Amino acid sequence: MKKITWFCISLMLICLMLTACRENSAPSESDVSVASLSSTEAVPSGSEISEVDSSLSEISSGKAETEKDTTSNLTSDTPHLVWAVGLSPYITAEARGEIKRFLHEKGIECEIEFVDVEGGTAYKKWYEQQKQKNEFPDILAVSPWEYGIYDAVAFIRSELIPLNDYLDTKVGKKLLDSYCDIEWKQLTINEKIYTIPKRMRQRPYDLYIYINDRFKDEFEVSFDGSYESLRKICEESEGQPIIASDSLGTSILCPFLGYSFKNALFYDMNLEMFDDLTAHKRLKELLQEVYSDMQTGRFVSWASSDILSENVMAYISFNQPDVSFAGYTQYVLSPYRFMVDPGAFGVCKSSSKQELAFRVLSTCFSDPEIASLIGYGEVSVEEWNKETEIIKSGAMDRIAGFFPEILNAEVEQLYRTQSVVNSLIGKMITSRDTISGIGIVNPNYIDILEGYSADLEDNSEIYDKINQQLKEWTKNQND
Repeated sequence: MKKITWFCISLMLICLMLTACRENSAPSESDVSVASLSSTEAVPSGSEISEVDSSLSEISSGKAETEKDTTSNLTSDTPHLVWAVGLSPYITAEARGEIKRFLHEKGIECEIEFVDVEGGTAYKKWYEQQKQKNEFPDILAVSPWEYGIYDAVAFIRSELIPLNDYLDTKVGKKLLDSYCDIEWKQLTINEKIYTIPKRMRQRPYDLYIYINDRFKDEFEVSFDGSYESLRKICEESEGQPIIASDSLGTSILCPFLGYSFKNALFYDMNLEMFDDLTAHKRLKELLQEVYSDMQTGRFVSWASSDILSENVMAYISFNQPDVSFAGYTQYVLSPYRFMVDPGAFGVCKSSSKQELAFRVLSTCFSDPEIASLIGYGEVSVEEWNKETEIIKSGAMDRIAGFFPEILNAEVEQLYRTQSVVNSLIGKMITSRDTISGIGIVNPNYIDILEGYSADLEDNSEIYDKINQQLKEWTKNQND
């Protein structure tokens, strides 16, 4: 009888122990993501440069990860921060672990839950769901948007707190000094700064034209900024030299007409005002010239720098020179325009831990190692410092920090025009060579070019409105 009793007691103890083990191995509440997001394991790397515009398509940004901080003994009293991460910039799993370790080393004890979010309308929907549940993230990604900077600014004004007061503190001063004045100018919306500057490895700045040193003297004498003057140098030179470009799009070709293109707006660099280039026949004439040269092989698109040789007179690229550019001299074809930029991350105005959230952001982005790890996907202080020098060389021109206040319908109209022009230029080629990547010329392009104007809308009133705002904004900047 005693043996049976002891057996029953032992069996009960074993069951209790197994139950406890199961409870200890079950995921805690902090292991579960705030949002249930379907996505893939792979995180997109840098993409090929096409149009230099702040708009990005709505793309899922990877797998939601909520690793526990193993660098410290967190307790129930440890502050818990939710950091929403979008695609641009995307914080990798490695970087998330390094951020937690780094903050612990700096004496900032908090549990960070990184939550991946999608872009555009999906982001808005997710955020509204968090509002309804009263579960606000503390740090918000600015996120990709359908209508680029216009959607981003609306979201920033609505959901982020201004950081100006924080930037005046000792911690904020260190962050402020870690970036260039022109970067902060780019983030300023009605005298307020809401976000941290964004740096990413493949973000282009100036558009360059690299000239073969054999043609350097002739280029400096004859080139007046136009495509005609460039092709004339080729025509008058022996050996049939060619012009090559590492991509093909509005931002590559418009500088030959004295225009830059950003935020779905054309800007006349000579007149220093916005002007709809699609309303001028010069655009069509330029495309006809470029296409003609593509047919004869004088102009080659989507060419990597490997093509550089004695036969390439000019190479157009956003890339900085490296060893493959030996024998070529760099010139700026179109300077980068520092119009308003959405930035990287900001502090949610509904967060109950705003000061801690800013301290986390400031500490991370004040350190070149962590900042480069977030922006570039790997630690590269040397590259970070190099980018600082590139930005410092940028001009604080008339539209640095300018943001046009226009209606949603007007934004949509500008983006329709952008779509028409991008499509028109893209149709110069049918595909790209599978080995070299070079664009294969479309034999039917002239017919496409002849009919494209039927798809264009009259944007004159929108441009007049924006130029009036620019005039008033410039006056206020100078007062």
